[in-house]
Amino acid sequence: VSSGGGAGGAAAAVDRHRPLQPSLLFCNCAAMSTMIDADAARREGFVPLGASRKGSSFRGGRAAANDTAAEIGSLGKGHFLQEQIVKGPAASLPRRKSLDERNEAKDQALYYSLRDRIPSDLAMTPGAGGQALRRVMLHGATVVFVTPGYEGKRFVFERAKDLGVRSVVIDAPGSWAERMVGERVIAKFIPLDLNRDSTSVLNDCAAAIRALGREEGFSMPAGVCTFCELSVPLVARLAETLGLPGPSSAAVDTARDKHSTRAAMKAAGLPSPSCYRVNDETDLKQAASVVGFPAVLKPLNGAASLGVKKVDSEAELQRCYADVLAEMRATVVSSGALVKKDPTAPSDPNGEDPSFLLEEYLDGPEVDVDVVMGLGEARYAKVVDNGPTAEPYFAETWGVCPSLLPAEGQASLQKLAIDSLKCCGFDCGVFHVECKLTSRGPRLIEINARMGGGQVRKTHLLASGVDLVEETLFTAVGIPCNPHVSIENTAVAYTYVTNQKSGVVDGLASAAKRVAETDKSVAYCKPLVKDGAAIVGSDDALPDWLLDVMVTDSDAKRALDHVLSVATALDVPRFVR
Repeated sequence: VSSGGGAGGAAAAVDRHRPLQPSLLFCNCAAMSTMIDADAARREGFVPLGASRKGSSFRGGRAAANDTAAEIGSLGKGHFLQEQIVKGPAASLPRRKSLDERNEAKDQALYYSLRDRIPSDLAMTPGAGGQALRRVMLHGATVVFVTPGYEGKRFVFERAKDLGVRSVVIDAPGSWAERMVGERVIAKFIPLDLNRDSTSVLNDCAAAIRALGREEGFSMPAGVCTFCELSVPLVARLAETLGLPGPSSAAVDTARDKHSTRAAMKAAGLPSPSCYRVNDETDLKQAASVVGFPAVLKPLNGAASLGVKKVDSEAELQRCYADVLAEMRATVVSSGALVKKDPTAPSDPNGEDPSFLLEEYLDGPEVDVDVVMGLGEARYAKVVDNGPTAEPYFAETWGVCPSLLPAEGQASLQKLAIDSLKCCGFDCGVFHVECKLTSRGPRLIEINARMGGGQVRKTHLLASGVDLVEETLFTAVGIPCNPHVSIENTAVAYTYVTNQKSGVVDGLASAAKRVAETDKSVAYCKPLVKDGAAIVGSDDALPDWLLDVMVTDSDAKRALDHVLSVATALDVPRFVR
């Protein structure tokens, strides 16, 4: 996200002579990926971190000191995404609308509700026919993406186009997404200055949506949604302000604030780890006394596992808090990615520091539970096993779907994920819920009130035939979800490949291409860095991901064994000098 013209600025548009259609505001900050590829880094003015990141839990590019605000986007202390990390939604956004205010907004909303075309009970029809019906209901909507993130999220726009959705993108002038107008992937690009405080951005987004409704060829939106963790609270308030469908802002705020999530779960009688809120270093001693060790320190309103670290003693907690705080102060947001600011760039002496949560360390295997809710109930929930994270930074290693855990364990994890969503107040949406199956039973790590990033969408497409992008769009316009599982007996496994030593990559891309071309069970083998890029190995810090490999099979264990063997056979150290 970056600074640029206001809501009334010039906009590129195509297809103006189509009949008026219901439109959908679509806010997409791309799930805040912790990595950008080397080419993107060079285009944005970032330089590789190399071994200078020793001891850091950060993975990503570094912003050069002479980058402009338009290139970095979040250097301004008022940038709304930065505020969501530092302050959280409750302290940075306007108060939540009351029920009466929300109902009044609905009455005043000048939009053609897609969900009103067909009664909900009919729209909930199961099976392939019901899914086709929901697609027909969605067809013709205009989708407006606010801050589209890095180019790797282009698939979301392409899928929206396939569904007959007209896409509009709101971002800073010069955004990569502007090119998609000429490519006819999107219908319109609107420049908007997002480098301000959260309330100003909220008000300007609402004004831009209303202005769109008065423009020839468009109408008021039918919904608002996001794929970006940090934008979820703003989008929830937008929906309430404009009288549009979507999860309540109260539920979103509860999920975004990890301490509030724990409190809601405790009030509902659900199991939850011991935890303590850390506002500054004076809270560390009491936090250690309440939680004990081993423990995990994490930002209260963080994203992409930035600043999450395991600690084993009070002395280590003190050191870790200072290190992570310095790391958070040096992190900025650009092109939908968390990136490292150059240490020679000036710092803001008046900047605010984020709060943290210290909570007990959870043993046992980690999983993701991806959930689709409609009309107050979970309509789809699937457990995806995560490989053991590389501690102390909790770096991801591999995943496999369907889960290899016993059926009763999977059922308990699904139940906890769904119960956690309900206790926060959610009744619709697509969710990426992270849990562990501990020696004391299932425990929640965190709730992400949007589709998961990385391999999540592809995994469910291949393993179940369920498209989480599609379900997100349904939710946004008020079409009740009831995903059709069209694929069975297909397993998916993936892995991130790292290296032990830091160095410079040479020849990895061609090796990955050969694997993808010769092994028919490999869905993809994608380099995440370019030849010539400096990378960090696990000996020095949180290692850079060098490759992303995914395979399919009829058996989950065989798929996992195969993807790990592919990664081993590549012999990545040969390509790092």
